[in-house]
Amino acid sequence: MSSGVLTARPWCCCTGLSDSGLCWPDAVRRWRHDYRIVALDARGHGESPRFDPATSGSNRFDDMVADVVSLLEAVKSDGEGAGSPLLIGHSMGAGVAGLVLSTRPDLVRATVLEDPPWFTMPDGGDRPPATETPQQSVRQFRDDLEAALARGRSDLPLWPEIELRPWAESKAQLDPSLTDREQIVRQAPWVEVAATLTRPTLVVTGGREEAVLVSARSRQRLADLGNRHIEVEVVPGAGHTVRRDCADAYHQIVDPWVRRQFARGSTD
Repeated sequence: MSSGVLTARPWCCCTGLSDSGLCWPDAVRRWRHDYRIVALDARGHGESPRFDPATSGSNRFDDMVADVVSLLEAVKSDGEGAGSPLLIGHSMGAGVAGLVLSTRPDLVRATVLEDPPWFTMPDGGDRPPATETPQQSVRQFRDDLEAALARGRSDLPLWPEIELRPWAESKAQLDPSLTDREQIVRQAPWVEVAATLTRPTLVVTGGREEAVLVSARSRQRLADLGNRHIEVEVVPGAGHTVRRDCADAYHQIVDPWVRRQFARGSTD
């Protein structure tokens, strides 16, 4: 777990699959003077404990939700924060954050969900199968970290330079027992979670439809829910990693929204 400067307004970050708590450097650089930032290494990621080998292959989603709940309880009770924390997540972490908010709204002031796994399959079609398992996708980082980092720098030219090394290093730390993406996906429909959210929630996704999870179809389903607590913003030109693909545009949306949530006063 990593943290920025400790100030009065608590903010907890949940990462995507194979990222770690250190994978927020550009955001922390922008937020550190105004917020107390706690960035979580999800179980099986970064330096967090590995999963029990005896349960290899089991779904891990509920375990990760329970870990975030424990963290939020500790942050809220430590006496240094101003009411409930704000919770932010990307991808897998956004899916976890959404369920935490749904089941324990007493622990959360508001949430920012960066392209959560709220995917809607096209009519009559199936979601394309993953081209790689999690372990196949991180093998290059374990085999030759510097070469993988150089490829990332070439393939991801829009990313802030400060983001690249923590991203690459986190890949090499992924728990070997995480062998299938289905292990970190909640099996119940995501719309059930979205319908129950009762705290302010900002969903931020990218405009590159082929590269995002919250596609136009998912955005329409969110609109049809009519949940007044949910706002959706699309960043043109961004893919799944919105805050890295188009960092300035992401922060122009997220930062003032977060300030408004803290300005509403303490939420207990």
